[in-house]
Amino acid sequence: MLRLCKILCILLKVLMLTRTAITSSSKDQEAPIAQEWNKSSVIIDSNLIKSIEISTAQYLSYLYTYVPIILSLVFTFVICCIYYFYYSYQQRKENKIIVPSRLQYNLGELAMTIIEEQQIILGNLLGSGTFGQVFRGTLKNFERSDTPVAIKMLRKNASLKEKKKFLREAKLMNYFRHKHVLRLLGICVDTDSPMIMVLELMEAGDLLTYLTESRTLQPLHPHALRLQDLLAMCEDVARGCRYLEELHFVHRDLACRNCFISARNRENRIVKIGDFSLARNLYKEDCYRDKGEDPLPVRWMAPEFLMDGIFTSQSDVWAFGVLMWEIMSLGEQPYFSKNNSEVVQYVCTGGKLSKPLNCPPMLFQLMLHCWTAVNNRPNFIHCLENIITLRDNIEDAKLI
Repeated sequence: MLRLCKILCILLKVLMLTRTAITSSSKDQEAPIAQEWNKSSVIIDSNLIKSIEISTAQYLSYLYTYVPIILSLVFTFVICCIYYFYYSYQQRKENKIIVPSRLQYNLGELAMTIIEEQQIILGNLLGSGTFGQVFRGTLKNFERSDTPVAIKMLRKNASLKEKKKFLREAKLMNYFRHKHVLRLLGICVDTDSPMIMVLELMEAGDLLTYLTESRTLQPLHPHALRLQDLLAMCEDVARGCRYLEELHFVHRDLACRNCFISARNRENRIVKIGDFSLARNLYKEDCYRDKGEDPLPVRWMAPEFLMDGIFTSQSDVWAFGVLMWEIMSLGEQPYFSKNNSEVVQYVCTGGKLSKPLNCPPMLFQLMLHCWTAVNNRPNFIHCLENIITLRDNIEDAKLI
């Protein structure tokens, strides 16, 4: 740096002398010809010129030698920084769930509640699946009382991948605070026992079983379903779906089997959405492209998923249309006369479910709207508004 400053000073002196020479020459042209130019005043010392030439050559030599090295080091440093931050971002993305900015809850309220194994008393088995089993149980000393709960227990020989998925579902459910979304009370992660999710107990069980069992009830039975009951179920699920839509979450497995009933009497009956094992956070992404890791129920799947493996929030709207069809048919299997391969071909070529026997025409039009092309489907706010309007303008009736 010091050498560079010396070179710049020398060049500055040369420029000043040159400027003086040019100025003197201009004045001489205007003066009489007899006036002679004093050449000795602008003679530059030859030693100074040689010094400038040597210094410049050394500077250029250093420039050509060290600049490429410096640039390569800077480039390498930048690449390392980019890789480090990208790797850190991917690690954070895999190990924790990003809370959307629209979740306006105090972080203290969202902290995962850890439950000790001694607090849990297992009761009778309610159901089982590939993940493990669900039991009825009691949670001791929860909010100063013993609380009836549902115990979702991961199987003992679960793989590390299954344990991560189980914990991820618990983290997802912990963020939700809505009347029509199943509430997670806490988790138990003792190393010597299977992982456990403790959920609020829905006394009447899952919606699919509730609907199929209601077929056997006589019209005068106090728990017999009527048209307004079915519409109320559709409305409850739509409210829960609207909440998830506002948070930019998609469920990916909306179906009656994954919704739950709080009670059998209509005064206390509430439907809640549960089972978020397949849920995805779409707040940072436009869509989720499935990689074939999870077995997915094709009878509730939209054609864009069946053909291209693409799942968006609009794909949940398609599944909601199928769910409404299930409710109005009292739990019949969609496309019951076709096997899975035939269902895929039928849906991808534009096939639709037919109108259930007890379904009002206006509600069936909403179903058909849910089964249109992706860009033409309604959002859940529109679905909810239509269902509320229908409930307000249709008379209650017995089911046929």
